[in-house]
Amino acid sequence: MDEQLNFKEHINEKINKACAMLGIIRRNFKYLTISCFVTLYKGMVRSHLDYCSSVWSPYRKGDIEALEKVQKRRLK
Repeated sequence: MDEQLNFKEHINEKINKACAMLGIIRRNFKYLTISCFVTLYKGMVRSHLDYCSSVWSPYRKGDIEALEKVQKRRLK
């Protein structure tokens, strides 16, 4: 949280961590079944995006779009 009570820095940290986890999955697990990918995604990526989301609840359109971009990146 910054001096204006924004969570932008926290959201950016969580987005960067989730992108790093997607990179780890992509590099280390090249041949995955859908069920294995979903398990890895929920455990390694989504958990970072959902961490304390009830507290920082993104209400700005840019923050919401940034979070959704991470989720859509690998699910295509």
